[in-house]
Amino acid sequence: MLSEKHLSFLIDNLIWIILIAVFTFFATQSEHFLTERNISNILTAAAVLGVLVVGQTFVLISGNFDLSTESTMGLAALLGLWLIVPAAAPTFGGGIFLNPFFAIGVVLLTGAAIGYAVGCLITFGRMHNFIVTLAVLLIIRGFMLAFSEGAPVNGFNNPSADVFYWLGHQKAFFIPGVGNITVAVVATGLLFLVVHFILQNHKFGRELYAIGGNRKAAEQLGINANRRIRQVYMISGLLAALAGWMLAGRVVSIQSNLGEGFIFTVFAGAVIGGVSLQGGRGTMLGALGGVLLLSTIDRGLNLMHVSVFWVKVIQGLIILVAMFLDAQRVRLREISLSVSTKTFRAKSESET
Repeated sequence: MLSEKHLSFLIDNLIWIILIAVFTFFATQSEHFLTERNISNILTAAAVLGVLVVGQTFVLISGNFDLSTESTMGLAALLGLWLIVPAAAPTFGGGIFLNPFFAIGVVLLTGAAIGYAVGCLITFGRMHNFIVTLAVLLIIRGFMLAFSEGAPVNGFNNPSADVFYWLGHQKAFFIPGVGNITVAVVATGLLFLVVHFILQNHKFGRELYAIGGNRKAAEQLGINANRRIRQVYMISGLLAALAGWMLAGRVVSIQSNLGEGFIFTVFAGAVIGGVSLQGGRGTMLGALGGVLLLSTIDRGLNLMHVSVFWVKVIQGLIILVAMFLDAQRVRLREISLSVSTKTFRAKSESET
């Protein structure tokens, strides 16, 4: 029988077992699943989701969450393209013809500013993170509709738009058996590596785990929790804008509802990968597994021609599974802590 320690380890790393099983299942169900084109599509789709999950992981580990990232992503894509393409039909841009590199800078700064503003409302205003981020999501979504008047912003046959699309569209290199690897995939992979190092080895990462695990205890140790929370929301907003720029490279036109409902997939990817909604727990390697799993399932169901209605059902079940696993991790953590405390007390009493 598995001990609590081994069971906890199994649950924390279950994502990779599930990923292998799901990958094997789809490989046996569709002859097109293991093709270079499909593997490349899985990785490319995982890139945008991965960037959002990285930002959300920072926030979740600190004991918070951010609902506004999906709308920040959509705004970033819409605003960036609007700044560089002509006005009126068929592009419906602003006619500003801003240098695309400046437009990219504006997009990233806008995302960081939105995230920092959210963090300030939560820390200085002492407002609940759910209410604040939900309100910001709605505000940005409404602003996008009013801003574009419902018309899609297009980058058809526009050299400046081609530059803006570079991150999500440009191919970096080719791997036999895997296919074309885009710049977006490379950038996302590097992002996961850097953030993994920060969370595991840097003071910033250790403080986030401490704040998420027990905020009062962290503050008693001299950690400025409010400042760290503002920083993680700013990072989340910045990465949401980066994901928007990346996503713009995969689509021909930017709709005002771009990314709508995507936040649920982001949460599922993070939580099913082992990042706890309770805060203070999770790794980037686990989150990476969650991202790859969701991307694999989405592509596999598409190849099997599963109805979009059943896809929604399956996505909902995945979220439920993610919540269940998170609850079991928390339960095992509490049991382990209780056992350790009793053992310590018993040892102390025997010594005295």
